[in-house]
Amino acid sequence: MAETGDSRRRRILEATLEVIRDKGLAGVRTQEVARRAGVSAGLLLYHFGTLEGVVAAAMRESEEDYYRSFEDEAAADLPAPDRLRLLVLRQGEPDAVVAAWTLWMEFWVRALRDPETAQLCADLDSRWRSALQVVIEQGVREGVFACASPRATTIRLSALLDGLSVAATLDDPEVPVAAVPDLWLETAALELGCDRALLGLG
Repeated sequence: MAETGDSRRRRILEATLEVIRDKGLAGVRTQEVARRAGVSAGLLLYHFGTLEGVVAAAMRESEEDYYRSFEDEAAADLPAPDRLRLLVLRQGEPDAVVAAWTLWMEFWVRALRDPETAQLCADLDSRWRSALQVVIEQGVREGVFACASPRATTIRLSALLDGLSVAATLDDPEVPVAAVPDLWLETAALELGCDRALLGLG
């Protein structure tokens, strides 16, 4: 069966993420991505226009995978505390989590000097904060969360997860990767005035 354009595009994006994780953003080269994807450099550029275009598309696709996976597991009637826990646990097993966080750190560094990357990071941060705020507002409606400003709480909890992610990725002995979800949920329980047990905390 002939390969479709969508499957070829997906293969290129996966190869791009692989190269970024292995070599960092500075080490991404069109020929290397094309080689790993099993396509020509010309075909890669045909699909994405530029190397920067494929890198941005790969990052967006990585984030979309996360949200698709979350929505697949989060039933429409799932209570807000369970949805909040799933939102942070859905990031995956430790190795996959570190790979994703490493990817983000690469983009944060580039964003300091590159306006297009800065805009990409801002867009993806906005998507995450929106998803988190929706869950917090759901919990307020259900009467299980209590916070004066869901938006302000969202910003604080989002920033906390960023900080924990950096510490864990850099092998901080006091912030092991596997402990990050519960460390974050402990603070979320305080921020949201929520019963710890509802968030699966002992």
